[in-house]
Amino acid sequence: MNQSFQLTDAMNTYTPALLSLQRRGYQIWLESSDIERELDTWWAKKDDAQFAAFDPLRLLGLVSLWEQRGSQWERQGEEDNLYEKFLTAGLASN
Repeated sequence: MNQSFQLTDAMNTYTPALLSLQRRGYQIWLESSDIERELDTWWAKKDDAQFAAFDPLRLLGLVSLWEQRGSQWERQGEEDNLYEKFLTAGLASN
């Protein structure tokens, strides 16, 4: 039997994202913004690495990016600019 799976960005994924970070050994906390219409900031810290994002999924994404690519997380000169390629292809198909 062929089964497919789909997971979509939604608030019900926030707790599993936080649990994943916690299991990886990160300290997690939420800082409230003093500015009324500004989002609160989620933080994760482990050893000397610290990450900040506006929701737990973004936080997990930043941590995963760093765990995969380290301090050289930015696109290197020889790597394709995939974001630009997908954006251009998506706009061209409309």
